[in-house]
Amino acid sequence: MGRTYLFSEDSNGNVREVKVDPKHLDKQIREERAAGRTPTVLDEDERIRFGLLARKLRNNG
Repeated sequence: MGRTYLFSEDSNGNVREVKVDPKHLDKQIREERAAGRTPTVLDEDERIRFGLLARKLRNNG
């Protein structure tokens, strides 16, 4: 199994990466939601695809 990434977006659109504790991922997601942030969980492949998509959008925008 690959690495898991947790990203959290606040109401201003700022995104930060949260260090993942695999045993407590559900709790981390609940805490992010309770704090008014939007959590997104990605695996390694999804993270790469989203990164490439973001780069493509930046370069064509």
